[in-house]
Amino acid sequence: MNKFGPVRLMPGVTRGHVAAYLWAAFVSIGIFTYATALQPYLLEVNIGVPPGERGVVSGNLQFWQEIVTLLFVGLFGAWSDRVGRRVVYIVGFLITGLAYAAYPFADDIGQLLIYRLIYAVGIAALGGMLATVLADYPIDADRGKLTGISFFLNAVGALLFFAVLTRLPALYQGFGATETDAGRFAYLTIAAVCVVSALIMLGLKPGAPEQVTERLPLMTLLRQGLSAGKRPRIALAYAASFAARADLVIVALFLSLWVQSAALADGATAAEATSRQGALFGIVQGSAMLWAPFFGWLADKIDRVTLVIMATVLSVAGYGWMGLTPDPAVGATAFGAAALLGIGQASGILASQVLIAQEAPGAIRGAVIGMVGFFGALGILAISKIGGIAFDTWRPGAPFIIMAGANVLLLAYAIWVRTRPKTL
Repeated sequence: MNKFGPVRLMPGVTRGHVAAYLWAAFVSIGIFTYATALQPYLLEVNIGVPPGERGVVSGNLQFWQEIVTLLFVGLFGAWSDRVGRRVVYIVGFLITGLAYAAYPFADDIGQLLIYRLIYAVGIAALGGMLATVLADYPIDADRGKLTGISFFLNAVGALLFFAVLTRLPALYQGFGATETDAGRFAYLTIAAVCVVSALIMLGLKPGAPEQVTERLPLMTLLRQGLSAGKRPRIALAYAASFAARADLVIVALFLSLWVQSAALADGATAAEATSRQGALFGIVQGSAMLWAPFFGWLADKIDRVTLVIMATVLSVAGYGWMGLTPDPAVGATAFGAAALLGIGQASGILASQVLIAQEAPGAIRGAVIGMVGFFGALGILAISKIGGIAFDTWRPGAPFIIMAGANVLLLAYAIWVRTRPKTL
Protein backbone atom coordinates (compact mmCIF):
# COMPACT_ATOMS: atom_id res chain seq x y z
CA MET A 1 0.00 0.00 0.00
CA ASN A 2 1.37 3.41 -0.99
CA LYS A 3 1.61 6.10 1.66
CA PHE A 4 1.95 9.88 1.60
CA GLY A 5 3.54 10.65 4.94
CA PRO A 6 1.13 9.24 7.56
CA VAL A 7 -1.70 8.85 5.03
CA ARG A 8 -2.37 5.41 3.54
CA LEU A 9 -3.60 5.61 -0.05
CA MET A 10 -6.14 3.69 -2.10
CA PRO A 11 -4.80 1.12 -4.61
CA GLY A 12 -3.41 2.79 -7.73
CA VAL A 13 -2.93 6.18 -6.07
CA THR A 14 0.71 7.33 -5.93
CA ARG A 15 2.52 10.01 -3.96
CA GLY A 16 2.83 11.99 -7.19
CA HIS A 17 -0.95 12.03 -7.61
CA VAL A 18 -1.35 13.30 -4.06
CA ALA A 19 1.36 15.94 -4.54
CA ALA A 20 -0.44 17.33 -7.61
CA TYR A 21 -3.71 17.42 -5.67
CA LEU A 22 -2.09 19.23 -2.75
CA TRP A 23 -0.90 21.96 -5.15
CA ALA A 24 -4.55 22.43 -6.09
CA ALA A 25 -5.42 22.57 -2.40
CA PHE A 26 -2.70 25.19 -1.88
CA VAL A 27 -3.98 27.59 -4.55
CA SER A 28 -7.71 26.82 -4.64
CA ILE A 29 -9.12 28.88 -1.77
CA GLY A 30 -7.10 31.90 -2.83
CA ILE A 31 -8.30 31.52 -6.42
CA PHE A 32 -11.90 31.01 -5.23
CA THR A 33 -11.87 34.23 -3.23
CA TYR A 34 -9.24 36.62 -4.61
CA ALA A 35 -11.61 37.95 -7.26
CA THR A 36 -14.09 39.04 -4.60
CA ALA A 37 -11.42 40.14 -2.12
CA LEU A 38 -9.95 42.59 -4.65
CA GLN A 39 -13.35 43.52 -6.08
CA PRO A 40 -13.82 46.54 -3.76
CA TYR A 41 -10.68 47.97 -5.37
CA LEU A 42 -12.21 47.59 -8.85
CA LEU A 43 -15.51 49.10 -7.74
CA GLU A 44 -13.65 52.08 -6.25
CA VAL A 45 -10.99 52.68 -8.93
CA ASN A 46 -12.06 51.17 -12.24
CA ILE A 47 -15.83 51.60 -12.19
CA GLY A 48 -16.50 54.24 -9.55
CA VAL A 49 -19.48 52.69 -7.75
CA PRO A 50 -20.65 54.98 -4.88
CA PRO A 51 -19.80 53.57 -1.41
CA GLY A 52 -23.46 53.30 -0.41
CA GLU A 53 -24.20 50.97 -3.32
CA ARG A 54 -21.26 48.57 -3.12
CA GLY A 55 -22.88 46.10 -0.75
CA VAL A 56 -25.84 45.53 -3.08
CA VAL A 57 -23.64 45.46 -6.20
CA SER A 58 -21.25 42.95 -4.63
CA GLY A 59 -24.12 40.82 -3.36
CA ASN A 60 -25.80 40.81 -6.78
CA LEU A 61 -22.61 39.76 -8.57
CA GLN A 62 -22.17 36.92 -6.10
CA PHE A 63 -25.83 35.98 -6.45
CA TRP A 64 -25.61 35.52 -10.21
CA GLN A 65 -22.29 33.72 -9.87
CA GLU A 66 -23.99 31.17 -7.65
CA ILE A 67 -26.91 30.76 -10.08
CA VAL A 68 -24.38 29.62 -12.69
CA THR A 69 -22.56 27.49 -10.14
CA LEU A 70 -25.85 25.77 -9.27
CA LEU A 71 -26.34 24.92 -12.92
CA PHE A 72 -22.84 23.51 -13.44
CA VAL A 73 -21.48 22.06 -10.20
CA GLY A 74 -23.56 18.88 -10.31
CA LEU A 75 -22.82 18.42 -14.00
CA PHE A 76 -19.08 18.69 -13.40
CA GLY A 77 -19.28 16.19 -10.53
CA ALA A 78 -21.19 13.68 -12.64
CA TRP A 79 -18.93 14.33 -15.65
CA SER A 80 -15.88 13.56 -13.50
CA ASP A 81 -17.37 10.11 -12.79
CA ARG A 82 -17.29 9.51 -16.54
CA VAL A 83 -14.04 11.11 -17.74
CA GLY A 84 -11.97 11.34 -14.56
CA ARG A 85 -11.07 14.08 -12.13
CA ARG A 86 -7.96 15.26 -14.00
CA VAL A 87 -9.81 16.45 -17.10
CA VAL A 88 -12.34 18.43 -15.07
CA TYR A 89 -9.60 20.00 -12.92
CA ILE A 90 -7.64 21.16 -15.97
CA VAL A 91 -10.74 22.60 -17.64
CA GLY A 92 -11.68 24.38 -14.42
CA PHE A 93 -8.31 26.07 -13.99
CA LEU A 94 -8.21 27.23 -17.63
CA ILE A 95 -11.71 28.71 -17.52
CA THR A 96 -10.97 30.44 -14.21
CA GLY A 97 -7.72 31.84 -15.62
CA LEU A 98 -9.61 33.27 -18.60
CA ALA A 99 -12.07 34.96 -16.25
CA TYR A 100 -9.29 36.45 -14.11
CA ALA A 101 -7.63 37.85 -17.23
CA ALA A 102 -10.86 39.52 -18.40
CA TYR A 103 -12.36 40.68 -15.07
CA PRO A 104 -10.31 43.87 -14.44
CA PHE A 105 -10.94 45.15 -17.97
CA ALA A 106 -14.68 45.58 -17.36
CA ASP A 107 -15.87 49.15 -17.91
CA ASP A 108 -19.22 48.81 -16.17
CA ILE A 109 -21.25 46.49 -13.96
CA GLY A 110 -22.75 44.68 -16.96
CA GLN A 111 -19.34 43.63 -18.28
CA LEU A 112 -18.22 42.73 -14.77
CA LEU A 113 -21.23 40.42 -14.51
CA ILE A 114 -20.41 38.66 -17.81
CA TYR A 115 -16.85 37.94 -16.72
CA ARG A 116 -18.07 36.89 -13.29
CA LEU A 117 -20.35 34.27 -14.89
CA ILE A 118 -17.40 32.81 -16.81
CA TYR A 119 -15.51 32.72 -13.52
CA ALA A 120 -18.47 30.87 -11.95
CA VAL A 121 -18.18 28.02 -14.47
CA GLY A 122 -14.52 27.53 -13.61
CA ILE A 123 -15.17 27.68 -9.87
CA ALA A 124 -17.95 25.09 -10.21
CA ALA A 125 -15.44 22.66 -11.71
CA LEU A 126 -12.66 23.38 -9.22
CA GLY A 127 -14.83 23.35 -6.11
CA GLY A 128 -16.33 19.96 -6.88
CA MET A 129 -12.96 18.37 -7.68
CA LEU A 130 -11.30 19.71 -4.52
CA ALA A 131 -13.69 17.62 -2.43
CA THR A 132 -14.00 14.65 -4.80
CA VAL A 133 -10.28 13.91 -5.15
CA LEU A 134 -9.96 14.24 -1.38
CA ALA A 135 -12.53 11.45 -1.12
CA ASP A 136 -10.87 9.30 -3.80
CA TYR A 137 -7.23 9.15 -2.72
CA PRO A 138 -6.91 8.10 0.99
CA ILE A 139 -8.38 5.09 2.73
CA ASP A 140 -11.30 6.06 4.96
CA ALA A 141 -9.39 5.56 8.22
CA ASP A 142 -6.84 8.20 7.16
CA ARG A 143 -9.18 10.59 5.36
CA GLY A 144 -9.17 13.07 8.22
CA LYS A 145 -5.38 13.26 8.12
CA LEU A 146 -5.27 14.07 4.40
CA THR A 147 -8.13 16.51 4.88
CA GLY A 148 -6.16 18.23 7.65
CA ILE A 149 -3.09 18.48 5.39
CA SER A 150 -5.27 19.78 2.56
CA PHE A 151 -6.88 22.42 4.74
CA PHE A 152 -3.52 23.44 6.18
CA LEU A 153 -2.41 24.13 2.60
CA ASN A 154 -5.75 25.82 1.86
CA ALA A 155 -5.01 28.22 4.69
CA VAL A 156 -1.35 28.73 3.75
CA GLY A 157 -2.39 29.51 0.19
CA ALA A 158 -5.18 31.80 1.28
CA LEU A 159 -2.76 33.54 3.64
CA LEU A 160 -0.39 34.11 0.72
CA PHE A 161 -3.19 35.46 -1.47
CA PHE A 162 -4.70 37.73 1.16
CA ALA A 163 -1.71 38.87 3.19
CA VAL A 164 0.71 39.19 0.28
CA LEU A 165 -1.09 39.25 -3.06
CA THR A 166 -3.72 41.78 -1.94
CA ARG A 167 -0.74 44.16 -1.81
CA LEU A 168 -0.09 43.70 -5.52
CA PRO A 169 -1.93 46.89 -6.55
CA ALA A 170 0.24 48.93 -4.18
CA LEU A 171 3.34 47.06 -5.41
CA TYR A 172 2.56 47.72 -9.06
CA GLN A 173 1.84 51.37 -8.31
CA GLY A 174 5.28 51.53 -6.70
CA PHE A 175 6.69 50.42 -10.05
CA GLY A 176 4.92 53.33 -11.74
CA ALA A 177 1.57 51.82 -12.80
CA THR A 178 -1.60 53.86 -12.58
CA GLU A 179 -4.28 52.85 -10.07
CA THR A 180 -6.35 51.30 -12.87
CA ASP A 181 -3.44 49.39 -14.42
CA ALA A 182 -2.21 48.23 -11.00
CA GLY A 183 -5.53 46.44 -10.40
CA ARG A 184 -5.36 44.86 -13.85
CA PHE A 185 -1.83 43.60 -13.32
CA ALA A 186 -2.89 42.05 -10.00
CA TYR A 187 -5.68 40.05 -11.65
CA LEU A 188 -3.43 39.02 -14.56
CA THR A 189 -0.93 37.67 -12.04
CA ILE A 190 -3.59 35.30 -10.68
CA ALA A 191 -4.61 34.34 -14.23
CA ALA A 192 -1.02 33.15 -14.74
CA VAL A 193 -1.24 31.11 -11.51
CA CYS A 194 -4.36 29.40 -12.94
CA VAL A 195 -2.57 28.43 -16.16
CA VAL A 196 0.43 27.02 -14.27
CA SER A 197 -1.96 25.07 -12.03
CA ALA A 198 -3.72 23.55 -15.04
CA LEU A 199 -0.36 22.18 -16.19
CA ILE A 200 0.42 20.78 -12.74
CA MET A 201 -2.94 18.96 -12.78
CA LEU A 202 -1.52 16.69 -15.48
CA GLY A 203 0.07 14.92 -12.50
CA LEU A 204 -3.29 13.74 -11.14
CA LYS A 205 -4.40 10.13 -11.57
CA PRO A 206 -5.75 9.78 -15.13
CA GLY A 207 -8.95 8.11 -16.23
CA ALA A 208 -12.30 7.47 -14.57
CA PRO A 209 -12.28 6.23 -10.94
CA GLU A 210 -11.97 2.45 -10.57
CA GLN A 211 -15.08 2.29 -8.35
CA VAL A 212 -17.20 3.39 -11.32
CA THR A 213 -18.14 0.16 -13.08
CA GLU A 214 -20.44 1.62 -15.75
CA ARG A 215 -20.71 4.94 -17.55
CA LEU A 216 -24.13 6.16 -16.49
CA PRO A 217 -25.79 9.15 -18.22
CA LEU A 218 -25.16 12.50 -16.53
CA MET A 219 -28.81 13.03 -15.59
CA THR A 220 -28.97 9.57 -14.01
CA LEU A 221 -25.93 10.39 -11.90
CA LEU A 222 -27.48 13.70 -10.86
CA ARG A 223 -30.75 12.01 -9.84
CA GLN A 224 -28.81 9.45 -7.82
CA GLY A 225 -26.84 12.20 -6.10
CA LEU A 226 -30.05 13.97 -5.09
CA SER A 227 -31.73 10.73 -4.03
CA ALA A 228 -28.78 9.93 -1.75
CA GLY A 229 -29.90 12.87 0.39
CA LYS A 230 -32.68 10.68 1.82
CA ARG A 231 -30.04 9.27 4.16
CA PRO A 232 -29.83 11.56 7.24
CA ARG A 233 -26.04 11.67 7.33
CA ILE A 234 -25.77 12.62 3.67
CA ALA A 235 -28.56 15.17 4.14
CA LEU A 236 -26.55 16.61 7.05
CA ALA A 237 -23.49 16.87 4.82
CA TYR A 238 -25.59 18.74 2.26
CA ALA A 239 -26.90 21.08 4.98
CA ALA A 240 -23.41 21.57 6.44
CA SER A 241 -22.15 22.48 2.98
CA PHE A 242 -24.97 25.03 2.66
CA ALA A 243 -23.54 26.83 5.70
CA ALA A 244 -19.84 26.07 5.25
CA ARG A 245 -19.46 27.23 1.65
CA ALA A 246 -21.08 30.53 2.57
CA ASP A 247 -18.12 31.04 4.91
CA LEU A 248 -15.89 31.77 1.96
CA VAL A 249 -18.20 34.51 0.69
CA ILE A 250 -18.62 36.09 4.10
CA VAL A 251 -14.88 36.41 4.64
CA ALA A 252 -13.82 37.24 1.10
CA LEU A 253 -16.70 39.51 0.12
CA PHE A 254 -18.29 41.17 3.12
CA LEU A 255 -15.30 41.31 5.46
CA SER A 256 -13.14 42.80 2.69
CA LEU A 257 -15.87 45.30 1.83
CA TRP A 258 -16.29 46.21 5.51
CA VAL A 259 -12.55 46.73 6.07
CA GLN A 260 -12.17 48.75 2.87
CA SER A 261 -15.12 50.99 3.68
CA ALA A 262 -13.73 51.69 7.16
CA ALA A 263 -10.24 52.37 5.81
CA LEU A 264 -11.46 54.75 3.11
CA ALA A 265 -13.53 56.59 5.72
CA ASP A 266 -10.28 57.03 7.68
CA GLY A 267 -8.63 58.66 4.65
CA ALA A 268 -6.69 55.71 3.23
CA THR A 269 -6.17 55.25 -0.51
CA ALA A 270 -7.75 52.31 -2.33
CA ALA A 271 -4.41 50.45 -2.43
CA GLU A 272 -3.80 51.12 1.29
CA ALA A 273 -7.30 49.89 2.12
CA THR A 274 -6.66 46.71 0.16
CA SER A 275 -3.44 46.15 2.12
CA ARG A 276 -5.37 46.48 5.39
CA GLN A 277 -7.73 43.75 4.17
CA GLY A 278 -4.71 41.52 3.68
CA ALA A 279 -3.56 42.03 7.26
CA LEU A 280 -6.93 40.99 8.72
CA PHE A 281 -7.21 38.04 6.34
CA GLY A 282 -3.78 37.01 7.55
CA ILE A 283 -5.25 36.54 11.02
CA VAL A 284 -8.31 34.67 9.71
CA GLN A 285 -6.29 32.31 7.53
CA GLY A 286 -3.37 32.00 9.93
CA SER A 287 -5.66 30.70 12.66
CA ALA A 288 -7.29 28.33 10.16
CA MET A 289 -3.86 27.10 9.06
CA LEU A 290 -2.78 26.28 12.60
CA TRP A 291 -6.13 24.69 13.53
CA ALA A 292 -6.77 22.53 10.44
CA PRO A 293 -4.17 19.77 11.08
CA PHE A 294 -5.45 19.24 14.63
CA PHE A 295 -9.07 19.17 13.50
CA GLY A 296 -8.17 16.78 10.68
CA TRP A 297 -6.45 14.46 13.19
CA LEU A 298 -9.54 14.67 15.41
CA ALA A 299 -11.76 13.70 12.44
CA ASP A 300 -10.21 10.22 12.44
CA LYS A 301 -10.78 9.80 16.20
CA ILE A 302 -14.47 10.65 16.71
CA ASP A 303 -17.81 10.13 15.01
CA ARG A 304 -17.98 12.52 12.07
CA VAL A 305 -21.44 13.82 12.94
CA THR A 306 -20.01 14.78 16.33
CA LEU A 307 -17.29 16.55 14.36
CA VAL A 308 -19.95 18.57 12.52
CA ILE A 309 -21.53 19.51 15.85
CA MET A 310 -18.20 20.76 17.19
CA ALA A 311 -17.49 22.70 13.98
CA THR A 312 -20.91 24.33 14.07
CA VAL A 313 -20.48 25.51 17.67
CA LEU A 314 -17.18 27.13 16.69
CA SER A 315 -18.81 28.76 13.66
CA VAL A 316 -21.64 30.23 15.74
CA ALA A 317 -19.11 31.73 18.14
CA GLY A 318 -16.88 33.12 15.38
CA TYR A 319 -19.66 34.66 13.32
CA GLY A 320 -21.46 36.08 16.33
CA TRP A 321 -18.32 37.70 17.73
CA MET A 322 -17.30 39.22 14.41
CA GLY A 323 -20.82 40.44 13.63
CA LEU A 324 -20.99 42.38 16.89
CA THR A 325 -17.49 43.90 16.53
CA PRO A 326 -17.65 47.71 16.07
CA ASP A 327 -14.62 47.91 13.73
CA PRO A 328 -13.14 44.76 12.12
CA ALA A 329 -9.61 46.12 11.72
CA VAL A 330 -8.96 47.90 15.01
CA GLY A 331 -8.05 46.51 18.42
CA ALA A 332 -7.46 43.16 20.09
CA THR A 333 -11.19 42.35 20.12
CA ALA A 334 -11.40 42.50 16.33
CA PHE A 335 -8.29 40.37 15.93
CA GLY A 336 -9.62 37.79 18.39
CA ALA A 337 -12.89 37.64 16.47
CA ALA A 338 -10.97 37.20 13.22
CA ALA A 339 -8.96 34.32 14.70
CA LEU A 340 -12.07 32.51 15.94
CA LEU A 341 -13.76 33.17 12.59
CA GLY A 342 -10.88 31.42 10.83
CA ILE A 343 -11.10 28.43 13.19
CA GLY A 344 -14.85 28.16 12.66
CA GLN A 345 -14.49 28.49 8.90
CA ALA A 346 -11.85 25.77 8.64
CA SER A 347 -13.79 23.47 10.99
CA GLY A 348 -17.08 23.81 9.12
CA ILE A 349 -15.65 23.12 5.67
CA LEU A 350 -13.43 20.27 6.88
CA ALA A 351 -16.21 18.56 8.85
CA SER A 352 -18.67 18.67 5.94
CA GLN A 353 -16.11 17.26 3.50
CA VAL A 354 -14.95 14.44 5.77
CA LEU A 355 -18.54 13.43 6.48
CA ILE A 356 -19.60 13.31 2.82
CA ALA A 357 -16.39 11.53 1.81
CA GLN A 358 -17.24 8.82 4.34
CA GLU A 359 -20.92 8.51 3.42
CA ALA A 360 -20.93 8.95 -0.39
CA PRO A 361 -21.37 5.66 -2.30
CA GLY A 362 -18.23 4.96 -4.36
CA ALA A 363 -19.93 4.45 -7.71
CA ILE A 364 -21.61 7.87 -7.64
CA ARG A 365 -19.12 9.72 -5.44
CA GLY A 366 -18.56 12.52 -7.95
CA ALA A 367 -22.30 13.05 -8.33
CA VAL A 368 -22.94 13.06 -4.57
CA ILE A 369 -20.09 15.46 -3.89
CA GLY A 370 -21.35 17.52 -6.81
CA MET A 371 -24.63 17.82 -4.91
CA VAL A 372 -22.63 19.00 -1.88
CA GLY A 373 -21.34 21.76 -4.14
CA PHE A 374 -24.89 22.43 -5.33
CA PHE A 375 -26.16 22.99 -1.80
CA GLY A 376 -23.05 24.98 -1.00
CA ALA A 377 -23.85 27.24 -3.94
CA LEU A 378 -27.38 27.65 -2.59
CA GLY A 379 -25.91 28.82 0.70
CA ILE A 380 -23.64 31.31 -1.03
CA LEU A 381 -26.54 32.51 -3.16
CA ALA A 382 -28.70 33.15 -0.11
CA ILE A 383 -26.09 34.96 1.97
CA SER A 384 -24.78 37.04 -0.93
CA LYS A 385 -28.25 38.39 -1.73
CA ILE A 386 -29.59 38.78 1.81
CA GLY A 387 -26.21 39.80 3.21
CA GLY A 388 -25.65 42.46 0.55
CA ILE A 389 -28.94 44.15 1.35
CA ALA A 390 -28.40 43.86 5.11
CA PHE A 391 -24.85 45.24 4.78
CA ASP A 392 -26.12 48.46 3.18
CA THR A 393 -29.39 48.90 5.07
CA TRP A 394 -28.71 47.48 8.57
CA ARG A 395 -25.05 47.30 9.60
CA PRO A 396 -21.76 46.04 8.10
CA GLY A 397 -21.70 43.15 10.56
CA ALA A 398 -25.18 41.97 9.54
CA PRO A 399 -24.04 39.16 7.18
CA PHE A 400 -22.03 37.64 10.04
CA ILE A 401 -24.97 37.80 12.44
CA ILE A 402 -27.18 36.13 9.81
CA MET A 403 -24.63 33.33 9.37
CA ALA A 404 -24.46 32.80 13.14
CA GLY A 405 -28.23 32.26 13.11
CA ALA A 406 -28.02 29.83 10.18
CA ASN A 407 -25.40 27.79 12.03
CA VAL A 408 -27.64 27.60 15.11
CA LEU A 409 -30.27 25.87 12.92
CA LEU A 410 -27.60 23.55 11.50
CA LEU A 411 -26.48 22.69 15.03
CA ALA A 412 -30.00 21.63 16.00
CA TYR A 413 -30.27 19.38 12.92
CA ALA A 414 -26.82 17.85 13.51
CA ILE A 415 -27.73 16.97 17.10
CA TRP A 416 -30.91 15.26 15.83
CA VAL A 417 -28.94 13.24 13.24
CA ARG A 418 -26.45 12.19 15.93
CA THR A 419 -29.29 10.51 17.81
CA ARG A 420 -30.30 8.47 14.75
CA PRO A 421 -28.90 4.99 13.96
CA LYS A 422 -25.85 5.13 11.68
CA THR A 423 -27.42 2.69 9.25
CA LEU A 424 -30.16 5.14 8.26
